Amino acid sequence: MLRPLAPTLCFIAFGFPTTAWTTPAIAQKPAELDQLINQHCIGCHDADTETDVDLSKLHYGAASGGQGDWKKWEKVFDRVTQGEMPPPSEDRPDAKLLETVLNELKQTLHQRSLERQKESGRVRIRRLTKLELGYTLQDLLKIQGEVTRSVPDEPESGSFDTIGANQRISAVHLESYLQAADEALALAIRLGRNPKKSIKNDFAFLKDWHENPLNLGGSITRELDPGPGVALFRDVDYLTQFTYDISAPGIYQLKTELSALQSKTPVTAKFIVKDQSGGATLVHSVDLLPDEDKRVIEVESFLRPGEVPYLTFDSEGNEPFVAIMASGGSKNYQGRGLAIHSQEIIGPITATWPPPSTETVFTGIKLQKTLFGGYKLNLASDKKQQLRSLVLEIAPRVFRREVELAEIEPFVNLADSAIEEGRPFDQLVRVPLRSMLSSPQFLFFDGQPGRLNDYQLANRLSYFLWKSLPDAELMMLAESQELSKSSVLTAQVERMLEDPKSERFVRDFLGQWLRLYEVNATSPDEKLYPEFDELLANAIPKEPQYFFSELIRENLSIANLVDSDFTFVNRRLAKHYKIPEIKGQNFQRVALDESSIRGGLLTQAAILKTTANGTTTSPVMRGNFVLTNLLGTPPSPPPPGIGSIEPDTRGKTTIRKILAAHREDESCNQCHKEIDPPGFALESFDPIGGFRQRYRSSGQANFLANMFAPAVDASGVTSGGQKFSGIEEFKAILLQDKKQIAKNFVQQLVAYSTGAEVQFADREVIQEILDVSREDGYPIRDLIHSVVQSRIFREQ
Repeated sequence: MLRPLAPTLCFIAFGFPTTAWTTPAIAQKPAELDQLINQHCIGCHDADTETDVDLSKLHYGAASGGQGDWKKWEKVFDRVTQGEMPPPSEDRPDAKLLETVLNELKQTLHQRSLERQKESGRVRIRRLTKLELGYTLQDLLKIQGEVTRSVPDEPESGSFDTIGANQRISAVHLESYLQAADEALALAIRLGRNPKKSIKNDFAFLKDWHENPLNLGGSITRELDPGPGVALFRDVDYLTQFTYDISAPGIYQLKTELSALQSKTPVTAKFIVKDQSGGATLVHSVDLLPDEDKRVIEVESFLRPGEVPYLTFDSEGNEPFVAIMASGGSKNYQGRGLAIHSQEIIGPITATWPPPSTETVFTGIKLQKTLFGGYKLNLASDKKQQLRSLVLEIAPRVFRREVELAEIEPFVNLADSAIEEGRPFDQLVRVPLRSMLSSPQFLFFDGQPGRLNDYQLANRLSYFLWKSLPDAELMMLAESQELSKSSVLTAQVERMLEDPKSERFVRDFLGQWLRLYEVNATSPDEKLYPEFDELLANAIPKEPQYFFSELIRENLSIANLVDSDFTFVNRRLAKHYKIPEIKGQNFQRVALDESSIRGGLLTQAAILKTTANGTTTSPVMRGNFVLTNLLGTPPSPPPPGIGSIEPDTRGKTTIRKILAAHREDESCNQCHKEIDPPGFALESFDPIGGFRQRYRSSGQANFLANMFAPAVDASGVTSGGQKFSGIEEFKAILLQDKKQIAKNFVQQLVAYSTGAEVQFADREVIQEILDVSREDGYPIRDLIHSVVQSRIFREQ
């Protein structure tokens, strides 16, 4: 375990702490394996070929070939087991010989992997990710807002950022951790006067603006009659800002009275926050019905100094500039708009003052109000002893385990010079806390090979389902050594999944597993897809989150990932999907009728947009996504030198013909026969997830041009020879092998939750998990429970 260390990270500034790997004894290669290789493999897999596996040099023992050779043997085992090797065009090996070789190889690989786990552990030491660090600081200190903006983003590794073997740390990280600790403590320690205030916008400054020329930004508002208030007719960001100088970070309430104006359809009010760099974030939207009275809307948002909240509305793609001009200005304009009857900003809002964060830091110290409205600390005469007591109180929560007095003494001693200088106690306390919040004991998960103790189990469970430190109940159970009991662990998983903090797991797990963090990496072509607006962009990523949360909550079958009879939409997303009679911008569960093209993850706009480039779609990109992310059967990388092979695509006008040309080349066909079919099945969906029957050649409104665009063909034939006419039939084919989908899902959970990729010895455990839940259709909540109860999860 990571016990008393210098309270700095200098010992890892130029390297990452690792666990020393030991190597099992050299295994004896079976004669049958040599026989199989010589008869069926060595002709293509020797030193003269361009494949990535040279069987003539592949050692059958870790001491000779190392970890890399064992990984290659695992690859050999998998490809032969799946029937990919030898290729179908070659002679088939003797069935009995093949069975003998595979059984022997499986047993050897399993034993070798298990020995390695017992000796060195299956999980390399890992640190908090950037996301985990942010949530941990928030929950530990009871603060709100992001304090990890300076921390480097996790590098793209093709896997989860929780995988210890892929994590890196540098001097930049060390500096950023100190900065994050400083920002967190600045937010937590608030002894001054309560900065809360309320300011109403009376729109007086707009009186001279109403009559300004339209081309100079005026004539898009007018006074409400009867007043008070203002009518807004264009979607702009410079007139209806909440008048307030945000001097203190915190939660602010944006309070308004609104109604739809001169409209026969709902008017969607948008609350947006603009940051100092000019970027804007939609924080809330609400539908105002044409026939309803003015409504009070209250929105809470975390704001930082320099940020500007403002109010506007969705113009539904209509630009009223010409109409306003034709009517003689806003005073005569009869088009749709937003009526703002009042507008107020209140904050920062806290439950008490000083805020709970301050009381958390100064636990056991009384706060006394001063004559000037601030607060001072009622301290003992011995400041160092007071500081020692405070640090000893908070240290178990910071380090997430039991802490001995001797362990915190180096942190307390860091404040000696500040004590001698007579600095205020609220500054003294920052010295040891800053060091603790950037120390290895805080940033890293400790543990030795073997079964996790209850504190380590509490940490693994909490960072799995909450992305943050264990709460008081988990720590209490760990202290009493009750948590490791199966019944207690089950009850805690249930409790944690019901807690709102489990939404963090849903967002992050889906964001990484399904690449949904990339959903807004590209912007759709505005000319091709003018219907893509701010409201749709905001709604698209939320559907899979609500959907997956429902699968967990109702313990529904894994089959729903492929096809379901329901989804979650708001009015804007429902309009995109052409689902009628959906009201409001709040997400709601809707039943899908049998004729609906939707249902399951693959037909959700978030997946479809993530796997497109904003202008066109690629069956290769989408097909690879289905194989890799949903099924867990990624295609092999192209053989060395394949990049120089260019099939003759002259005169090929469709994506199908281009891909057909690729498949005519034998080196391309091996992968494309697997990749192309799922990609073709998804061709009925455009780059923003809309259903299409023809490829779009111009904007949505240009129906004449699109009538003559090429028709979409979503049919295909799987590598196994099964034909499908479109996405519905393809989903039915996928559901013939629910076990593979469940297997991949469990593997993803294991890697994400433990911090290590699935290893050969884990396969037996995963198979047991699948066997237990097979008859029930692999319910998702049950699979989460099974992973947590497994040996894999409960060992280091």
